Amino acid sequence: MEKSLRKKQDDQNTLIRSIKDKLGIPNIIARILLSRGITTPEEAEAFLFPRLKDLSDPFQLPDIEKGIHVLIETIKKRGRICIYGDYDSDGVTSSALMYNFLKKLNLSPSVYIPDRKEGYGLNMEAIKRLKADKTDLIICLDCGSSNLEEVKFAEELGIKVIIIDHHEVLGHLPPARAVVNPKRGDSRFKTRELAACGVTFFFLWGLRRIIHDKGLMGEQINLKNELDLVTLGTIGDMVPLVGDNRVLTKIGLETMREKPRQWLKTFYKENMLPGSKLNEFALNFIIIPRINAAGRVSDPEEAFNFLISERESESTRLLNTLHNANSLRQQLGERIMKECREEIERCGLHRRNSIVLCKKDWHIGVIGIVAQKLAEIYGKPSLVMTEVDGIFKGSGRGTEDINLYNTISSLSNLLIRFGGHRFACGFSLRKENLELFRDAFDDALDGRSGLKNKEAAFDTSADFEELTMDFVNILDIMSPFGIGNPRPSILLKPTSITMAGGSRIKVTDRNSISWYGYIQNGLKIPEKKSDCISIIANPVIKEEMGNKFINLNIKAILGD
Repeated sequence: MEKSLRKKQDDQNTLIRSIKDKLGIPNIIARILLSRGITTPEEAEAFLFPRLKDLSDPFQLPDIEKGIHVLIETIKKRGRICIYGDYDSDGVTSSALMYNFLKKLNLSPSVYIPDRKEGYGLNMEAIKRLKADKTDLIICLDCGSSNLEEVKFAEELGIKVIIIDHHEVLGHLPPARAVVNPKRGDSRFKTRELAACGVTFFFLWGLRRIIHDKGLMGEQINLKNELDLVTLGTIGDMVPLVGDNRVLTKIGLETMREKPRQWLKTFYKENMLPGSKLNEFALNFIIIPRINAAGRVSDPEEAFNFLISERESESTRLLNTLHNANSLRQQLGERIMKECREEIERCGLHRRNSIVLCKKDWHIGVIGIVAQKLAEIYGKPSLVMTEVDGIFKGSGRGTEDINLYNTISSLSNLLIRFGGHRFACGFSLRKENLELFRDAFDDALDGRSGLKNKEAAFDTSADFEELTMDFVNILDIMSPFGIGNPRPSILLKPTSITMAGGSRIKVTDRNSISWYGYIQNGLKIPEKKSDCISIIANPVIKEEMGNKFINLNIKAILGD
């Protein structure tokens, strides 16, 4: 056994040296890459420095050629096209992406994005209005995969439907002319977990190739310029940032920094973005919440119009509208979050497998983000519901160890309607099924493998001497960080740990050098002194008063 372990370690050291030497990166970076399943210099280079040529073939998506053919025929016949989107950041960016492309073909599609009260996906009343407007083709973006009856109704009225979506497909497909979705059982596309804006990008890439070959394209269309929208939607929908998603977001962020479009310039002009480097933090906590806020508490078309606007004055007005909507969203969210946490503590819900809460007056546009925060705080799948016209409507967020959609779909007999994907879902149910559903959902999570040691997980152990500024700068090449590609966690062995005020902490290494950082999630320093104490930390560069230094965001403190 000992010999086998030694050989395994020798093999790993050989791989680490190979990656380190061929890419010219620190040994610790090579160790982190190896811990994430990257075992060759070629794989490491493709991960650290992705190129557009690394993207998958769009024609591996199911029905893509059918959808392209239907769209081209509609364009040739000068038919009326409606872009029908969803109200979140993924749906809005998908709609803006499609609109920008069709506009470059000298087309003027209409855009229909239902608000939260109207509900997610296609609905009969909207289809009737589109028929009255003489619509010939509806392009559903980030919705449609579960709208069997609605698609059938549209087709019966003579309206063709193309679905470009990424939500899970359960049972029969809608009778659309094309259902372009990488989650179809017959899909050959390499990346199953694309956001809808990613699917839209690949559809448009295929469309551009075909219309170019047919000589139907006038001006050249550079889809790289649209990667800012793809990046917003992909990071906003929290899909794993690996494979195609990494290529799209990595290059998308670079494009945003090098060639910002009007919407991003307005963020800078209005001083809503710091002057520091644009990264996933700025997207997650500044930009995306404002794009999402319109769909949560006001009119989602305001976010759409903001993203496509080319006029500074209009862009400024719309951003201020989104900013005000986000402020309202924050106020509503804080109130609901406070009520949720009080209920959890009062009823001991933190001891269950899941968090399931509902209240009649909670705002339907905010319950999703509250569910997300609850899942993060308690490490449990969380569902939050409100009552709308006598029906309970809910939004859920999962954890990395379960497929939330599969869990919800196993309870479909208790639901009126549901949809979603691995990490998020939406659903509705009747009041009489509420308690049954609450218990059934919790029971469905029995035996869940869980992430009991999630806080104790780390990429590699290291000596403090390895934490150089060069290392942390190179670490940023691994960004953008998020689901599937978290910020690297390092196991370190200090000689002492003391509090330095508030949540700030002081760590001393074996060379008596002091390091500072912040403890997360209410961690406490062990009262008993120990020579075997370790910490797990995310090293980041901080800047104060013009001085840059390494800060340790401490995720776990481990004792003997």
